[in-house]
Amino acid sequence: MTALFGKSKNLMQMQTWYGMTAVIEIHNRFFHRAGFGKVLIPHPPAVNWLLRFGMANDPYLKLSAIHEFGHLQILPFIAVYTLGVVGWMFSAHKESVVGVIALLVGIHATWEILAELYVRLSTGSLYSFYYKGLSVIPRTIFWSLAAAISVGGWMMALR
Repeated sequence: MTALFGKSKNLMQMQTWYGMTAVIEIHNRFFHRAGFGKVLIPHPPAVNWLLRFGMANDPYLKLSAIHEFGHLQILPFIAVYTLGVVGWMFSAHKESVVGVIALLVGIHATWEILAELYVRLSTGSLYSFYYKGLSVIPRTIFWSLAAAISVGGWMMALR
């Protein structure tokens, strides 16, 4: 992953595997922006905050940037997955407002899982090194909750 720093020292541009330039801005532990070009989606980094709870600032920022980039790297897969699942739901006449919302929340949880798996694969042994001495509880909460929400979305969709 090559980072080209723009106007702000926190603004990074990275090339995705499918040719688009991803832009990530990590302001601090409470505000991130990510997207393409000038279209950046501001959001609170709830998952990054939970996963990296207690981590020193430098590794926190590094892993958070990789996590945000991971979202953009796997965007085509999530888009196809979302269209396929929602298309199936409507073609099978299983749609309901609650079911659609639950499925979309479940898809987002799946996207978070995949983005963090991208971080894990991208950093190799550094991932474990960064977490050395930190409590496993926040990561256990993330992985358990994200998996439950992901599966729960399917359970609601299949009702």
